[in-house]
Amino acid sequence: MTCETNDRRAFRCCIAAENSAAKLKVGGRLKNVCVLDTSRDGFCVQVPNRLAKRLADGKHSVLHFAGEQWEVEVMSRYCDSEHYTNLGLARIRELTKIEMPSTWTLSFVPTGVAKPDPHFLTFLVLAFMTAAICLPGIGDNLGTAPKVRHLINSMINWSR
Repeated sequence: MTCETNDRRAFRCCIAAENSAAKLKVGGRLKNVCVLDTSRDGFCVQVPNRLAKRLADGKHSVLHFAGEQWEVEVMSRYCDSEHYTNLGLARIRELTKIEMPSTWTLSFVPTGVAKPDPHFLTFLVLAFMTAAICLPGIGDNLGTAPKVRHLINSMINWSR
């Protein structure tokens, strides 16, 4: 027996208590709520009764949960105690912003804080000075070219 896509029911996935913290934006303010379970269609959240009274059925809100932002709509309610109401929220659309680098060249630049390394800076200064001394025009004027040539030749002969 095959099942059509439209006939399939959404399975609910329970959320562990330590991962259930979320925020629901109501009237421009973020309120703390607890997500009990999720499905492909929406969420079941536990909210205080006074907050549930402010949410009308069919009214759109924004749910911040697990690093995502969803525009949601109240579909059902169940008052489970004197203090809390369980709301069934349907997903309308995802509002999570995906940050992309502006150009492909910026993707190679590390995003961490660069700390200057004094050893590396010292190496760069010494390498620049050595290169300047070894250049034919500067080395000849300073009189260092013959000494550098002699040093390089002695190192080559020593390594043989």
